Amino acid sequence: MLIAIMGIDGSGKTTQTMLLYKALRKIGYKVKATYAGNTGIKLGKTFSFYLSLPLDIFINRLVKMKKQDFYKRYPKLARLEEFLLFLNYILLVLPKVCLYRFFFKVIIADRYVYDYILSCIASSKPYSKTLIRILFRIAQKPDLTILLDVDEKVAYARKCGEKPIDDLKKLRRLYLSFIAKIKGEIIQTYDRPAIRTFKDLLSLVMERAPQMRR
Repeated sequence: MLIAIMGIDGSGKTTQTMLLYKALRKIGYKVKATYAGNTGIKLGKTFSFYLSLPLDIFINRLVKMKKQDFYKRYPKLARLEEFLLFLNYILLVLPKVCLYRFFFKVIIADRYVYDYILSCIASSKPYSKTLIRILFRIAQKPDLTILLDVDEKVAYARKCGEKPIDDLKKLRRLYLSFIAKIKGEIIQTYDRPAIRTFKDLLSLVMERAPQMRR
């Protein structure tokens, strides 16, 4: 069974994923928690390889420009980055999730393809609707998709203003619209202790996923 936990930065995805993982394992389920954002393959403790890494190295170390400024000057290379990230998700992230399904009864995905797609749509960078549709179709559909919804002001404070509050507000609207379309579940995290949100999450998982086998 695949459970996808999604939400804007600051909604508590990673915290809730780990709490749920520990609880299900304690109960006796064969469970795996995995980060399923668009990331790479870990090579050691501090280094990861992803397909757009050479381009990042070129921009940051050789050209020595901010990525945003670089892509404004060279918009065609922004398309190249988009394509590399698209391939990265297909070749490195999705196979990992598929592989885990052979060995574990329950997989909890901290972020999923939906987070990546919604971030692309919310971004000011150009993106291909064709690539988005392809990615959406080939990704496994989770058995349970849960949106951790939080007010953008709370998320902004939790992340110490890492992203502009207007960007968080826009992305939150996209999440709420998307979860309604796919008929997923919403848990309001509010500005409250993580353990209270977790109790709601565990109750929802146990109620909506009785088919889980230990």
